[in-house]
Amino acid sequence: MSSKILMPALSPTMTEGTINKWMVKIGDNVKAGDIIAEIETDKATMEVEAVDEGKITHLLKENPNHQVPVNSVIAIIDGKESDFLEDNLITKEIVKDEKESINNEHSKLNEKNETKNDVVIDKSNTKSKASPLVKKIAKDQMIDLNKINGSGPDGRIIKRDIESKSSSETPSEQKINQDFIVPSMMRKVIAKRTTEAKQQIPHFYLTIDSNVDKLIDLRNKINENNSVKISFNDLIVKALGLAMKKNPNTNAYWQDNKIYQLKDIDVSIAVAIDEGLITPVIKAINSKGLNEVSLEIRELAKLAKTNSLAPKQYTGGSITVSNLGMFGISEFAAIISPPQASILAVGKIIKKPIVINDSVKVGHTLKSTLSADHRVLDGAVAGKLLKDFNDIIEDPFEIWINSNDMEVI
Repeated sequence: MSSKILMPALSPTMTEGTINKWMVKIGDNVKAGDIIAEIETDKATMEVEAVDEGKITHLLKENPNHQVPVNSVIAIIDGKESDFLEDNLITKEIVKDEKESINNEHSKLNEKNETKNDVVIDKSNTKSKASPLVKKIAKDQMIDLNKINGSGPDGRIIKRDIESKSSSETPSEQKINQDFIVPSMMRKVIAKRTTEAKQQIPHFYLTIDSNVDKLIDLRNKINENNSVKISFNDLIVKALGLAMKKNPNTNAYWQDNKIYQLKDIDVSIAVAIDEGLITPVIKAINSKGLNEVSLEIRELAKLAKTNSLAPKQYTGGSITVSNLGMFGISEFAAIISPPQASILAVGKIIKKPIVINDSVKVGHTLKSTLSADHRVLDGAVAGKLLKDFNDIIEDPFEIWINSNDMEVI
């Protein structure tokens, strides 16, 4: 009995994926639990396991440019010759182009056997004929199909025509000093979601300037005796968790015209990787000490950079911290990551003159900007969250007393 292998939904947000690499080939015998493929999702690259035992008889061709919808057939175990991946639309397009190529070869053979003079075919009404695959490639690569003569039956434009067009263009025909990159699955999802977030979420922004001299002193004292070296980002993440605990009404999000209140405080950390950005989550942050938070941030960042995060490690979250201070950015506003209702953008620590008790002194300041969803948070509510965060990092003793997993300083 044949068994179909489907494109799995590897995360709650995944609607399609791409096959980066097959770990098996047609004719291989597999058993349940064997790794059969490497799938790129909207968040990471994941391995897919076989769920049945048998021989691989059908595989969808690897193609990182093709996105396969979730629950579409990607392979068949113990299939018959008559089996086709009929419920996979992408496969239909691939098969269609292959058939067009065969028909084209037949046409060429017929032309060679003709004894009459060459006949010029009027293609004025057929230039727009193209398969769905060709139209998609043309759209992605900004190719004008009206300028291409199709070599398929009745002048139909097939995939090979577009490929030959791209390779035969002279520099004068191409845009000078320009090139294009086919975006990864993650980049496409980032583009889609950030566009939707800016269009659909009513953002408003609050910025506060904090004196972090005491935060610097605390970090220095901790790192003198502590086995785990604590970063400023660790302190900021822990402080934000404590501020949210004081403001439980900010631990919420908007979805389907309802406001959902969260119980645990889970802080997401924005991590830059080659393909874009991913936000692993520190779960239940207020039940963890500073050492535990620091080590977990490091481990999640390491997994993120190697595309090894499990879905449960990057889904959910109460709020996100995006820190660009290490790049010298003093201040910026970030886009909210739905369904979350807020994100905190943190800049670099700046040494400058500040007024303390009517006296001008040299101090260290840090600017933080909170982007908030006005459907969930009003100005006063978001403002209190940011003020409490500011008070904690300006007088960070609360961070210390809520971190009982460190050596005494």
